Amino acid sequence: MDWIASDFLVFVAIGFVGQLFDGALGMGFGVISYTVLTSLGIPYTVVSASVNGAKIFTGAVSGAAHIRHKNVDWRLFRLLAAAGAVGGLLGVLMLTQVSGEIIRPITAVYLTFVGVYIILRAFRTITSHVSNKRTAGIGVAGGFLEATAGVWGPLVTSNMIASGCQPRYAVGTANLAEFVVALVVSAMLIPHIGIANFSKAVVGLLLGAVLAAPLAARFARKLRARTLMIGVGLMVIVTSVYRLVQLFV
Repeated sequence: MDWIASDFLVFVAIGFVGQLFDGALGMGFGVISYTVLTSLGIPYTVVSASVNGAKIFTGAVSGAAHIRHKNVDWRLFRLLAAAGAVGGLLGVLMLTQVSGEIIRPITAVYLTFVGVYIILRAFRTITSHVSNKRTAGIGVAGGFLEATAGVWGPLVTSNMIASGCQPRYAVGTANLAEFVVALVVSAMLIPHIGIANFSKAVVGLLLGAVLAAPLAARFARKLRARTLMIGVGLMVIVTSVYRLVQLFV
């Protein structure tokens, strides 16, 4: 696919912006990358494989840090990772078997709600209660959305905390489990897009993320977390609504 080679700098820019917000907020890389890349008309299989491929590397680094600081609940990790892998496989099957004409409006509508959800999180703490017995359900839902919309943290981490899990373990366990899910999703999608196209897109996203990493802390100090979250939410909503208008008008 020649468009990947010609648009390499686009991947770098998207990785840069995504990591800038993710480094400041602890979330945003997946949803920003997925939203922008799909809005450019890049096939969903390529977008999902690329975003998850980049998350393999970022997740490995993050997960190793959480293991070192003992922020991982290994019982919850095993359940969350296994369930997330199942959800990821279901998401990949949908991406590869269902027509893009059907996926586009569904994904756009879903991402619109994700944008609203992020803005709500900026103003209040999510208080919906989820029992620990539903960890598997959270994992399956998170894995499916990771494969189809690049979203894991906003759903999984929030629900794990709401279920009564201590925040440090919710964040650390969810981060490590995301690494496993991203690995499964990427491995399933590479045969559909080719290793060469996959590697080019991932290198671009990672290069942008590496360049942004040193600036993320400074970015976080300059702007309040609430301002950043509102900005991410509005960007996702506007982009998704614009895509819906393009599809139906």
